[in-house]
Amino acid sequence: MLRKITIGIVAALSLSACNQSARVPDSTADAASLDLTLSTCTGAYPSYFQDPAFTKTGMWDNQDIINQPPPGWSGPVFRLSDAFSRAVPESRYPWEGYNPFDPSLNQAQKTAHAEKYIWSVMHYIQEGNIGNPDIANDWKFCNNTTRQWFHIPYQTYDPMSGREYIHGLTREAPVTFTLNGNTNVDTTVWAVGFYNPAAANGISKIWTGKPDPKIPTQNFHFNEGSVIGKLLFTTATPAQMPFLKNVPSWKANISDPTYCKCKGTDGKACTFKEETQQCPRQVRDVYLLQFDIAVKDSRSPIGWTYGTFVADGERKAQEKNPWNRISPLGLMWGNDTPPIGTGAINYPADSHTGLKQSAIFWDVADMLNQKTNAGHLGCNNRLNGPADNAKSSCLSCHQTASVPDKNNKTPAILYQFGGFNNSNGQCLTGKDPLNLAIDQVYFKTFNCAESFTGPSDIVPPPAYASGQNQWISTDFSLQVSISLTQWQEWNADKKKGLKLRMFDGVLPSRGEDTE
Repeated sequence: MLRKITIGIVAALSLSACNQSARVPDSTADAASLDLTLSTCTGAYPSYFQDPAFTKTGMWDNQDIINQPPPGWSGPVFRLSDAFSRAVPESRYPWEGYNPFDPSLNQAQKTAHAEKYIWSVMHYIQEGNIGNPDIANDWKFCNNTTRQWFHIPYQTYDPMSGREYIHGLTREAPVTFTLNGNTNVDTTVWAVGFYNPAAANGISKIWTGKPDPKIPTQNFHFNEGSVIGKLLFTTATPAQMPFLKNVPSWKANISDPTYCKCKGTDGKACTFKEETQQCPRQVRDVYLLQFDIAVKDSRSPIGWTYGTFVADGERKAQEKNPWNRISPLGLMWGNDTPPIGTGAINYPADSHTGLKQSAIFWDVADMLNQKTNAGHLGCNNRLNGPADNAKSSCLSCHQTASVPDKNNKTPAILYQFGGFNNSNGQCLTGKDPLNLAIDQVYFKTFNCAESFTGPSDIVPPPAYASGQNQWISTDFSLQVSISLTQWQEWNADKKKGLKLRMFDGVLPSRGEDTE
């Protein structure tokens, strides 16, 4: 049964530090005169991996062509919405009427506010983006006459993860689900993210419309009211996971559904040629698994709130809007940092009542866990979705987001993915001093636009050409970090004139498993 809720009094909180002057000046007049019939898709950057419009740049040299529409293709072809400089932020938002961050609320009131908040964001995101007779034509942003929406450039250079040509999905992560407690199914998550005008206005400071970005030299921040949405699709099927029944399904040009891996010659890293040969793509079905949202909201103690919806098609089969056959899994605005000497896996002692900086909708988690392990959440039930890592949380992952250094490296989004060659990590049981110290870093509640810092054996310092000794924050945006990493990789390869290219940098990655 769906929850019946009441909303208590909305209380005001003080502004978080990075948002005190971050609201864009009231732009009502500009918004009123904005010509929303003007396309936001300019062609300044590749729309997808192997976009033929960029063939003459040499970007796709020395690799097999595996991601271009074939002759006679009549389906959708993805176009990047990238006119960031034309973005006109709004001055008021529908979720401002709800305040789950108010510490005076009791658990029931907090949950009620969180549910109203997350659905108001979802309805805002959907406006003008859905409702086509064919859902394959939903989420096209070039000519949204309700509100501008935008994508991040340069998720297109890496052959393994680069945007596919139908819907612009990028390969996110391998996910192994356990069905009925005893059968493992290997799947892959493919996703596409997008940004509202307030967020795009911030991105315009980096991606100006010129070929080369202006790489931040100090901590970057998004504007107040920035909203990021992300559709995450799975290669799992409704037959395997019943909650995928009746949810939107797309065709996407993807590699092996069980997650393709490339093996280089003599143990070396794969070249782009080997990657495109060993991991060819073809058009396959993918199903909506998860829908993530992030909102820059100064009432949050960290300046951001992150939320996750999950597929709920079996229970919501009668819902007319197919994109609403989802349910909120949770909303979070802090990591509930454990006390020194206590591991994150053991704090709080009762996660159902002890998590103060999030609201979890336990009936939805229970639904996911009826026949699968998809309701695993994150470390000790901190918020994370079925596409995410059970030893992390939404914020633990995103607060690592940084500008890549001169070696094209960024902090590991999970300690275990950092290549430390030890058995230590975050969210582990026991009293190992290093593991406890790792939890103090990865489950610290960082503020928006704050450098991700920690002891050098946990967070190795960057090697920026400027000599800057702290990581430069991209304000929790891993997609901004990924776009700069891929652009730096292309720029370096172009200068070297390499014929046999391989990806030397390290993309922020979810790793090879979710456990």
